[in-house]
This record gives sequence, structure tokens and C-alpha cells, in this order.
Amino acid sequence: MAYAETLPPSVLKLFRCFNACCLLLTVLVCLDILALPRIAYREKIISREAIYSTTRNRFTGRVYRTKLDNIILTTENFRFPYHRVQNFNPSEADSVRLVTTVLFKIVDRGYMRRFDEEMELKLGAGISGSTIFVPITFGLTALFGVAMRRNKEQLLNAVVVNIILIIIQLWLTGYLSFIST
Repeated sequence: MAYAETLPPSVLKLFRCFNACCLLLTVLVCLDILALPRIAYREKIISREAIYSTTRNRFTGRVYRTKLDNIILTTENFRFPYHRVQNFNPSEADSVRLVTTVLFKIVDRGYMRRFDEEMELKLGAGISGSTIFVPITFGLTALFGVAMRRNKEQLLNAVVVNIILIIIQLWLTGYLSFIST
């Protein structure tokens, strides 16, 4: 990649600072998700949005709506997606208790109270659950970019991958929720 050799020193310095900031952001996110205590909020449910899957029959061309996949609860401050498979009717409650992280307010768990019994809403893929690999990959790429500060090609590659991963990470944490709507 001969293009990396033609970059001016000011751009390379900016790339080095960007990788260092990405590494700092990763440390903060991992600290927030894994080490800091959680905060519980009682939120009023404003709306519920059901998400269905649609499939098209390849022979007849007809469109079928399949089973309900997820439900998104929109509360006063948060959006909480959860799986439809519950052992109670989640549309009966008017409020939900959300457990969030301290720094970035990432929703970790949700609970609904029904007949003096509190039941957990089964969360789908989330940043603190099955997609924890995204901040880990983001951090390893940022660490690689900081370590390769003298190699211009690898520095440029790390910056490009970090830009892609920061967009994915912000979308998973809910800060870029307008992309999916």
C-alpha cells in the first residue's frame, strides 16, 4: 500500500491519537460492563414495538409473516429489546425495572412485576452478553494500532478497522439507534 507512505506527518499523528483514544474508550467500556456496579431504574413503558420476520415463497412469490421475533419496549429514557419467548404476558405491565451500567447507561437486564412476582425479560444479543466480542475486538485493534505507530501501513489499517468497529459498537450500545429505524 504505497498510499500510506505519502501521508503527511500531521495525519499520521492524528491517526496515532485516534488509536490511543479508541484504546481509552475500550478500557472505559470494558470497565463499565465488567467491573463497575449496576444501577436500577424504574421506568414507565411508553410504547411496545413488535418485530416480525417476513419471508417470500420462492415458488409462488407470496409473502408470509412468520412468528414474532422480538419486542422493543420504549421507556422514558431507554429502548429495551427482548425475546418474545416468555412465561408470562409482558403486555400486562405498565412499568419495567431496568438494570443499567454506570458510565454509558447500557441496559443489562430488564424485569417486569406481575402479581407481586418479578420476572426477567430475556434479552437478545447485547453488548454485555453475546456480543461482548465487539469491544474486545475494538480494543485489540486499537492496541495493535498503538503498537504499530511507526509502521504507516498498519497504522492506517488499524484506523480504518477502528472506524468500522466504533460505528458497530455505538449501534450495539444504542447511541446510533436511528440507523435501525
